[in-house]
Amino acid sequence: MLDTASEYLVSHTSGAVGRFTAALALGRGERVVVTGGRGLELGVVLCAATPRHARLLGDTEVGRVLRRTTAADEAEARRLRTLADRLFEDGRRVAAEHGLPIEILDVDLRFDGRLATVQHLRAADCDCGPFVEALSSRYGLEVLLENLAPPTAPEEEEEHGGCGEPGCGRAEGGGGCTS
Repeated sequence: MLDTASEYLVSHTSGAVGRFTAALALGRGERVVVTGGRGLELGVVLCAATPRHARLLGDTEVGRVLRRTTAADEAEARRLRTLADRLFEDGRRVAAEHGLPIEILDVDLRFDGRLATVQHLRAADCDCGPFVEALSSRYGLEVLLENLAPPTAPEEEEEHGGCGEPGCGRAEGGGGCTS
């Protein structure tokens, strides 16, 4: 490996852009295998990184480009995409069977084939443990959930403690609003 590595901006599998060092010269559009905080992923080189990019991206971790993709890497990526598609469809079915208030949007399967992130929108708090266990055991993967819904703001009623009228669920001794 060279003593001085070049740094590149790479769009990687998760859809994020990061800085990655490489001991080889790379050009825009080249597909590469990278490693960073999310483990092994495929990526596409956007451009050589500059000090300005480093300032704009802040203190983000700098990963490493391991190599240009090979035919075997591309075949593995296709196999994993097919598996992620199956997990997506199966996950939607399992969520419906468990009556979960979630809408599955995508499945991100890491290039090492051991971890799947199920990206979803969750309409209400719920116990997703049985859902995760079902998918984990069925596919032999670690399954993580990523709720992409923005945090909900407390309802106005909850902020001020209710109306305070007798019978209001928020008034001391009250049961629930009757009006």
